[in-house]
Amino acid sequence: MTAQEQKILKTFEQAFQHMTPLEKEKLLLFGEGMAFMAEKQFKQDKPA
Repeated sequence: MTAQEQKILKTFEQAFQHMTPLEKEKLLLFGEGMAFMAEKQFKQDKPA
């Protein structure tokens, strides 16, 4: 894991302490959407 990836995770770890369960659920859904779109884009850019 890169230093930037570690920093991202540390930032979210700190934010989680102050989030409600609903905010955490919204963040999870947003992250899952980002992962879905990134995979879709990867597949489009990948030569067949």
